[in-house]
Amino acid sequence: MHEPAEIRGERVTLQHMVRADVDEMAAWPRFSEPDLQWANLDLTYPADRDAYFERGRTNATRRRFVIRDETGALIGTVGLRNLNFRDGHGTLGIIIRADSVGKGYGTDAIRSMLRYAFDWLHLQRVLLDVAETNHRAQHVYEKLGFVPIGEHLGPQGVIYIDMVLTREAYERQQTVSSEDGRT
Repeated sequence: MHEPAEIRGERVTLQHMVRADVDEMAAWPRFSEPDLQWANLDLTYPADRDAYFERGRTNATRRRFVIRDETGALIGTVGLRNLNFRDGHGTLGIIIRADSVGKGYGTDAIRSMLRYAFDWLHLQRVLLDVAETNHRAQHVYEKLGFVPIGEHLGPQGVIYIDMVLTREAYERQQTVSSEDGRT
């Protein structure tokens, strides 16, 4: 069975990342917030962009997509890494460009990725980690059904909250959304 060429959300479209997308990402505006410096991608030189693409490209244990808004503009990346189909889990990651944060695109992209993870890849749980200080992202993840399961110390002494969304919780949330008239 072939992977879908694209995944459509309410406002975004997810497409498998290609090398040319990384050149476009190199021109993204930078985050000024101290806790979002990790999202400022170092893509200054073509060699940096080549390395970024090779590290993150779709393969047997990773699915990487770009996020395009209603106009077709590339506004982010979202993916699943550490895919383990035998045990049925993967780790979600997302970056939204600085000038597109707070507009609902991330929520739509994650919702679309979760549909792909559970309905297409048949995962049993999706994991993620989020900086303890990134309250905006934590709110989105909790709204989508993720629950905290622990924490760990990351680079530069940042504390990350580990979260999980199980298939059962996802399906319960889909049932409630359907009953409320949402999809």
